[in-house]
Amino acid sequence: MQQNNKTPDAIYFLSAILIFSLLIRLFIGIGYFNSYDTYWYRTWAVDLPNGLLNVYSRAESISLDYPPLYLFLLYPIGVVYKFIGTDSNEYIQMFLMKFWPIVFDVLCSALLYYTCRKYGEPWGLLAAVLWAANPSTLFNSAMWGQTDSVMVFWLILAFWILSLDRPMLACIIFAVAGLTKFQSLFFTPVFLLQLWKQTDFKRFICGICSAVATVAAVFLPFMISSKNIGLFFDVYLGSAGKYPYCTLNAYNFYGIFSLNWVSDSTPIIGGFTWAHLSYIFTIASFILIAFLYLKGKNHCAWVGGLVFMECLFMFMSRMHERYQFIVLPFALMAFIVHQKREFLWIFLSLSLITAINQVVILFKINDSATLINNISDELMVIFSIINLAMFVWIAYTCIKFFMSKKLLEVNYDQ
Repeated sequence: MQQNNKTPDAIYFLSAILIFSLLIRLFIGIGYFNSYDTYWYRTWAVDLPNGLLNVYSRAESISLDYPPLYLFLLYPIGVVYKFIGTDSNEYIQMFLMKFWPIVFDVLCSALLYYTCRKYGEPWGLLAAVLWAANPSTLFNSAMWGQTDSVMVFWLILAFWILSLDRPMLACIIFAVAGLTKFQSLFFTPVFLLQLWKQTDFKRFICGICSAVATVAAVFLPFMISSKNIGLFFDVYLGSAGKYPYCTLNAYNFYGIFSLNWVSDSTPIIGGFTWAHLSYIFTIASFILIAFLYLKGKNHCAWVGGLVFMECLFMFMSRMHERYQFIVLPFALMAFIVHQKREFLWIFLSLSLITAINQVVILFKINDSATLINNISDELMVIFSIINLAMFVWIAYTCIKFFMSKKLLEVNYDQ
């Protein structure tokens, strides 16, 4: 029988986890100065009080390439900047720029507890701890100040609600994830396949329509104010085509060949380019996940999201170093839901290599005189090879999971 009642001890422990997680992230985040990427967010924030809904009419001048929803979080930050100015104390600026990433990073721990406590309080608390103490998540939000934790929060929520058989709400939340950050859309095939598997046709269509309506409701005011009927396509296609390189510091297949910041239109042989190879890999990834869902005896969106995003990160061009970060919650949830030790080792391994990928790049950017900078090219080749070997292991584990006999979620209380 599953345990669903929160115990006082569990609440106290969870509160301690969340408070400590918040404080340590704020301490590190404020203390470590990083203007790389964060000052792009600052530029957007400062501009937003000049007109939120028509901000995309100024997108080119402020290099805005995000979907609309994160801008709502940046708006109050921009209001504060109107009072304190952009030349204010660096500690204050780090607090402002890293505030939302840190808050959502902590909220991810709380959400993971809530989604996993159905298997027993210890498992919910374990999930919260594994996220809160994770070096990759801490570095991403507190050191770098990236917005990935905001996206991850909505992705966890969307896939969890889908597992509760509430397709319309799940589709709305998934749309919110996509409206927060472009990379959420990488999980669309898995989300749709899982939705198709567990609902009838009517609810599938209703879910899709609810997602489309959500996107339209958010974009329409921006489209009207910016006088741009094609704004949706400008935002998403513009983001996808902004960095046409084989890899952007990502430890993947292209990193093995030292193709960092090399145009993916570069020929390999004749007129066949790296971009063409990327298209083939991407199509193969779609075929793989479709085959696993159509022919597999066991289905799980967490495992599906893990293997599909790993395929894209490793073999699709134009990947940034942080794009592998978003597989972490899927590996963690796969472990908690199915209690398979392999997924725990996958989660821990991915946590380590995504942390290394972020550390090397950010430290290289912020201090060009460091040893890391001098050997960063060699590190990319080495860790790309390691990551490829890990991918083979992860793909094998996930495929074996899908193709094995029907598995049920583990009852931890037996």
